[in-house]
Amino acid sequence: MTRVGSWTVKRMLFHGGLLRLARLARRRVRALVLRYHAISPTVAEVPYAIPEICLPLEAFRLQVAFLRRAYRVVPLDDLVEALEGGRPFPPRAVAITFDDGYADNHALAFPVLRRFGLTATVYVTTGSLDGGPPLWMAAVRALVAGARGPALHVPGLPPVALGPAAERAAAARALTRALVPLGTAERAERLAAAAEAAGVDLERALAGSMLTWAQVKELAAAGWTIGSHTVSHLNVTLADPTEVERELVASCDAIAAHVGRPAVHFAYTNTGGSHRHCSPEVARLLARLGFRSGVTSLPGALRPGADPFLLPRVGVAPRLAPIVDLAAALERQRLAA
Repeated sequence: MTRVGSWTVKRMLFHGGLLRLARLARRRVRALVLRYHAISPTVAEVPYAIPEICLPLEAFRLQVAFLRRAYRVVPLDDLVEALEGGRPFPPRAVAITFDDGYADNHALAFPVLRRFGLTATVYVTTGSLDGGPPLWMAAVRALVAGARGPALHVPGLPPVALGPAAERAAAARALTRALVPLGTAERAERLAAAAEAAGVDLERALAGSMLTWAQVKELAAAGWTIGSHTVSHLNVTLADPTEVERELVASCDAIAAHVGRPAVHFAYTNTGGSHRHCSPEVARLLARLGFRSGVTSLPGALRPGADPFLLPRVGVAPRLAPIVDLAAALERQRLAA
């Protein structure tokens, strides 16, 4: 860590009451995996992702500069190889990951990381790339935002009450939670029927929100790791095991066909934490299918001997946008592991 980075961390941790804990944390060789989703141009909301997973570009730029100074940013592969070989992690190692496959990862995050000489892992939902069906959680958000009238009618569910346009976030979250347990085909049919009845063109509302395969190939050529996030953002712990395996294989085949090498890293899909999203059973399936790792949305730091198919991550949301809050959160996780 450089002198400037060290001074920055110490000052921030001092103000957060964590300097003593940081000294203890340095004695432990722990690694961190950061979980990002969407990067927004400004603090304004984007139509395809909830505000809780959108980090403004300027905040992301400052965070990357801080991480570059205060930590050792490494590819996820380095951490997985250390686990597989029983070797210690590099000191103060941090890996950066993105979930879902939003186009802003290429348009906004990629230039920032390239400027600092860093790479990341992006877990893509392959079915939604290149103009495929919109990511279903984004479809829910666009549907709730664009529907008119006092309620939204989704087949098989009670009417979803709608308030003013600026106050519909709660309705979108409730509808998302209700749709998580459904299979891919059934969920898509219900959303399509509701959108038609409400007069909402989901594809038009969400056009351009996801990566193209050409952009994915560019990221891979620049050293990014391309991981699997299923085909349809399926909750792999709730779905039928046959459908889960089919989606895992199909997503890997699509990545191999477009990128030229297979995906060996997986991110469990999660939709707000109200449903279980990872399990030892799915971890065993990942190992059988030839994956090398699976990252979760469970918080924590990586420690020697960790299960490579149930790795924790630190979710970076707008609440951690200030550098002092991010620094404190990272040191807490390193100490607790």
